[in-house]
Amino acid sequence: MRIQFLGATKTVTGSCFYVENDDTKFLVDCGAFQGNDEIEKMNYDSFPFDPAELKYVFLTHAHYDHCGRLPVLVKQGFRGRIISTQPTRDLTRIILLDSANLQAEEAEKWATRAKKGGEDELPPKPLFTEQDVEETMKYFEVYPYGTSVNLQQDLEFRMRDAGHILGSSIFEFWLKNSAGRLRKFVFSGDLGQPGARIVKDPDLIRDADYVICESTYGNRLHKDRQETVLELLVALQAAQKENGNVLIPSFAIERTQELLYEINLFVENRLLTNLPVYLDSPMASKATDIFRRYPDFYDIDAKRLIEKGDDPFDFPGLHRVESAEESKRLVSKKGVVIIAGSGMCTGGRILHHLANNIEDPTTHVVIVGYQVKGTLGRRIVDKEKELKIMGKTYQNNAQLHTLGGFSGHGDQRDLRYWLRGFGNTPRQTFLVHGDEDIIHAFATNLSKEINSNIYIPEYQESVNLE
Repeated sequence: MRIQFLGATKTVTGSCFYVENDDTKFLVDCGAFQGNDEIEKMNYDSFPFDPAELKYVFLTHAHYDHCGRLPVLVKQGFRGRIISTQPTRDLTRIILLDSANLQAEEAEKWATRAKKGGEDELPPKPLFTEQDVEETMKYFEVYPYGTSVNLQQDLEFRMRDAGHILGSSIFEFWLKNSAGRLRKFVFSGDLGQPGARIVKDPDLIRDADYVICESTYGNRLHKDRQETVLELLVALQAAQKENGNVLIPSFAIERTQELLYEINLFVENRLLTNLPVYLDSPMASKATDIFRRYPDFYDIDAKRLIEKGDDPFDFPGLHRVESAEESKRLVSKKGVVIIAGSGMCTGGRILHHLANNIEDPTTHVVIVGYQVKGTLGRRIVDKEKELKIMGKTYQNNAQLHTLGGFSGHGDQRDLRYWLRGFGNTPRQTFLVHGDEDIIHAFATNLSKEINSNIYIPEYQESVNLE
């Protein structure tokens, strides 16, 4: 048995793990690398295996850093089965189609600038097209949580709820090698916070031989959830009083729906009145429609709202912005909330809104998710006074609100609690999906309370397992 770590090693991007057991070869996730240009060039690197030999890809959830290279895998010969939940399949499709469109637009812009003499290099070649995405979707197979599935004599799996986004999964695997040894592997995927509004709490698992666990927030504690909700309300009320705009760079999946959920409650309880909210993300609108299809995946609070006839993702004053022309017309608006992608400000419509508003001291920027090093979102969180946006430098005069309690990831306390659920059973615990300083701090603290060999793998490192 062998596992090779092909992403999310001492970083929080590019999740991809290759597992080989005799003749059975599969991946857990096949994500894209996100960050600065140097990091994103890694998406063009060849896979260190033959995609045609893979039997399966087990997809933990639909975020781009976990699913973004699936079409590349298919283009290079993969013809196996991509296994996930139903919501993950549907959300992955819109994530990948959006990426294909953005890549095509960027290549076209680059080529236009090159013709005018503004670029010396060739335009970036898109990783994949819309047609590649539709071809990829043909290989998906969906399964429910909690059902053990024997795929073949030496491989059984079961998905459990990871509580991260709608349909996100923890994977349990039972592998038997040719010598007859049976080993259990658990891949955490991304683990959510207990007590989230829409998704359920992460499932606890009691036994494993090998655990591969994320550690995104392994060195810190989130703010209390109610404190975070109150902070959001105060920011919205303050901006409304100043007639300033609120910009919320938001991930299209889960963060956007949670924001709509909370603002809906503010409006229903008359804590906010006459505050226009613009959802300027066609992808987030599509994701919200998918959320409506799967109420069985909701936590009890969201289910209760639906049972009362309330749509938790709609309220008076909410406007969905579809076309680019509609988005551009928002430049003249004051005293409004604009929710737009991308969540780390690496592209999308949020860039135009930041360029138009960041120098205004009445602007409030609300950050609701993790910001990878090298992204514009991270530079905003770090309060850099000068920000380069779409090639132009702007003075950062906006008021910043970092709402850690909205994170889709569990904090140090949540991760430790989840790992303690295994007791003393794991032979080895691998820590992945965390920045280098965070992952080492987490490993140090964790070693004091769990009796497992804790290991932090390097990029492309292979580990042989008994």
